[in-house]
Amino acid sequence: MAHLKKLLIALCLLASASFADASGVISEQIYFLEEDGRHALIYTTNRSDYPNYNMWFRNREGYKTEDYIKNFLYIYPNEYAWDTVSKNGYTILKMPGRNFAGMERVELEAGLHVTEDGVYNFSNYRDKVKTPDGHYGIWNSPDNFEKISYSWVFPANLEPIEYRSNRKGKWVHRHNTITYYGSNVNDLEFEIVYRPSTHETYDVLKEKLATETEIEVEQEPTGVKITVAATVLYPSGIAILSDRGKSVLSKVAETLKNRKNVNIIVEGHTDNVPISLKLVSIFATNWELASARSINIVHFLVEKGIEESRFESRAFSFQRPIASNDTVEGKAKNRRIELLIKGNGGE
Repeated sequence: MAHLKKLLIALCLLASASFADASGVISEQIYFLEEDGRHALIYTTNRSDYPNYNMWFRNREGYKTEDYIKNFLYIYPNEYAWDTVSKNGYTILKMPGRNFAGMERVELEAGLHVTEDGVYNFSNYRDKVKTPDGHYGIWNSPDNFEKISYSWVFPANLEPIEYRSNRKGKWVHRHNTITYYGSNVNDLEFEIVYRPSTHETYDVLKEKLATETEIEVEQEPTGVKITVAATVLYPSGIAILSDRGKSVLSKVAETLKNRKNVNIIVEGHTDNVPISLKLVSIFATNWELASARSINIVHFLVEKGIEESRFESRAFSFQRPIASNDTVEGKAKNRRIELLIKGNGGE
């Protein structure tokens, strides 16, 4: 929960109450989401006639005052003072001036729920904790926000599917950006739901390969990963595709042939057992074996109608194990082929 607490408090500005007849605050918050779907660069700016601003940080054990802003890339104005006694449970950053701007890189993890199918659901108020005076979410005091805009800018590999707020306002979806525009609102909760842009490819592959054993289809932020046990595709120590291997890869080709918006990376992986003496004249090491297997899969899929320009072949030998090579079971898991299917922005 620590990351969410930091996120909620660091970016929710409390305007000073010492200027009773000041005009309201106009606020902008822009989340530049990263490709992993779990981090964001957040730009915040506030403008008003208040003589100063306060930023509230929920206290964290072992933190010194400057630790609360260690992930900020910049703060404007670069003049501030710390108040550690006024509000029980909070450390307050006191900012002079009528305008404020800041940029911070945050981890969304604590406010994020990700389904097995790779759908991301972010809430800025998942912990349901209020300040001592009852504020929550994104808030301002002593007045409501006169105007506020709250935007998410998505990278090419992710797309928004749902977005909502607990306050009335207007949502605008423009290109890869969604924005909420609100007037005279406060204590704002937002829920943003997004998913990888390759979700349709994932759904089709998941269904098409559902009856196959020793094959795993996973939705990742940057695309779809198919992990196939080497024994499904090749006999031991061999780089010639088996009949079952050809059958499996034909299903993959059928799915990807006309999906011009994705490219395919084929990775060959082995265990750490050296090549046997009878095969060393063919494959000097596991590097050659992993490479040959990867390249042969590319050739097969090209023969099935997928353009060569959409492929990349990689070999990792035993350098990237997913299990221990100290057991028979672990070695079997490490002998695998991975197909990484990534969006390329095509039609």
